[in-house]
Amino acid sequence: MLESAALYWILAIFSILAIIVLVFYTIGFEKLLPVVIVDSQEAWVVDRLGKDRVLYEGLNRILPGIDKIEAKVTLKEEQVDPPEQTIITEDNISITVDMIAMVKVSDPLKAIMDVADYKQAINSLIKTGTVDIMGKMKLKEIQVNLEGISKKVQKHVEEDSSRWGVTVTQVKFESIGYSNDIKKSMEQITVAENKKKAMITEAEGKKQSAQLEAEALLHKIEILQKNMPDMSNEKILDFTKSLDYIHSMKNLSASDNAKFVIYPSDGPSMDKIMSTEYMSQSMDKK
Repeated sequence: MLESAALYWILAIFSILAIIVLVFYTIGFEKLLPVVIVDSQEAWVVDRLGKDRVLYEGLNRILPGIDKIEAKVTLKEEQVDPPEQTIITEDNISITVDMIAMVKVSDPLKAIMDVADYKQAINSLIKTGTVDIMGKMKLKEIQVNLEGISKKVQKHVEEDSSRWGVTVTQVKFESIGYSNDIKKSMEQITVAENKKKAMITEAEGKKQSAQLEAEALLHKIEILQKNMPDMSNEKILDFTKSLDYIHSMKNLSASDNAKFVIYPSDGPSMDKIMSTEYMSQSMDKK
């Protein structure tokens, strides 16, 4: 009786094993394992008995109790935003700087296994890079070279982030803050520079105007010398003085405050004025 029962159990176990072997060769053992779904733009780092592998988007099978999910990593572009920090420039001016970076994981396995926390590591690199680069520059240099500084900080971060399978796509300034004293000084400098530019522009305008007037006068003298070769230099000089007088009176009468103009008694005679004006207009036509 006992022998029959033992034989029964042996046959049962053999049958079960035979069925398992048959299923393994016909269907495949992995197809019997549980299925997990990895979302789009995501990767899972899985450890199986000390050996790591990556599961990507779609259906994946894991071995319960054997496979251990180490991390779920997004493959989308992410923002790394270090806290605002204070920097002392080369010319000993204190400024507050807020930087921001955009990063993307290109190798999930390296990003998880080769660094403890890639976001925190990049955060620290941005801070140290910003201090190192901007601390060697004067405030004026910083203000006119923000884009160049951003690129330098990005290059500084990429030297390490590339080893971790993380790509830095962008580094830029969010803001730069100054103390009230610095803001006031900057405003005063801006006002002074604008006044200086206005004075230079006005001086250039006067210079050009004077040059044009001199050229016009020279042209009229040349016409006088050509058409009246017998005219003495003294009369030509007298003519130019009368012409200057006429122009000054014209400018005075054309001003916004002028109501009427009275020619002074000690000036050139009216006949001489009219004669000079006539000659001047005649030469302009030529």
